[in-house]
Amino acid sequence: MMVSDEELAAQRIGTRIGTWTVERVLGIGGMASVFLGRRADGYVAAIKLLHPHLAAMDEVRKRFVREGPIGSALAAVGPLCEGLPQVLESGVLEDGTAYMAMEVLEGETIFDRMCRKGGRLSVEEVLRIAHKVLDVLVVAHAYGIVHRDLKPENLHLGKDGRIKVLDFGIARVLEALPEGTGELPEKTATKTGMALGSCEYMAPEQAMGKVQEVDGRTDLFGLGATMFRLLAGRYIHGDLTDAPLLIAAATDQAPALATVAPDVPPLMCAVVDRALAFDKSQRYPDAATMRFDVYAMRSGREPPYVVAIAQGRIQPGDRLATR
Repeated sequence: MMVSDEELAAQRIGTRIGTWTVERVLGIGGMASVFLGRRADGYVAAIKLLHPHLAAMDEVRKRFVREGPIGSALAAVGPLCEGLPQVLESGVLEDGTAYMAMEVLEGETIFDRMCRKGGRLSVEEVLRIAHKVLDVLVVAHAYGIVHRDLKPENLHLGKDGRIKVLDFGIARVLEALPEGTGELPEKTATKTGMALGSCEYMAPEQAMGKVQEVDGRTDLFGLGATMFRLLAGRYIHGDLTDAPLLIAAATDQAPALATVAPDVPPLMCAVVDRALAFDKSQRYPDAATMRFDVYAMRSGREPPYVVAIAQGRIQPGDRLATR
């Protein structure tokens, strides 16, 4: 009889994972369970444990241990990446279990905050979130690292007000899943032409499985889809689910934000719409350019990039001569 992930997680309580004693289950996701662990000196951490059926795949296990600490590696680059959770250690136990110990985050995800606020957030709060996420993306993309699954559930608002981007490197781990693995829970496609990510926020090139076309502009689409959801109170492709949702993500242009959220200022709509262009060559050329527009709006000024396009001074996808 097959044992569920929930039952396996419950059996871990009271056992040791590396230097940590498991005290309770914090959550169970599509690829891992997360526990609260305590070290002998009293220090606590969130322990992410790869599910056994995934840990049994050699390449998946290796990538989980290798790619998982990407956040800590980027955090060492400079203050722009204070928006990444710290990974304390990672490794493989004698029984083949792959784990990762991370700092315990106190606060809530942006998804939880959105739900608590009635399904939408203010323009000012969405701009602040986008700015902090773009701080992280500027550095990550400079090192060739693309998140590929940006969404409100993967953004965390701490009690100290800091916003952190979660699960960097997980998409690279999922790439190692063999053909025929099927879909993980939470609409994360794994081997349908390598369509990795959550379909509600997925860029067309992801939905079509064009792995070689995924780059930093793919993350800008994911951020745009997140901003759309937070501002409009709905997903870019409405209430579609499963196969119809994946098809829409691959074939349909996102609606203009103003058509579903007429109360959002036009220039804010222009920023989101630019990030959500179906053709990635029509999106912002890079995270730094989008961050400049977001920063300008937070400062009460017009976003220079989308205004320059509207005035015909540059073409979509071009870079501004000066910033």
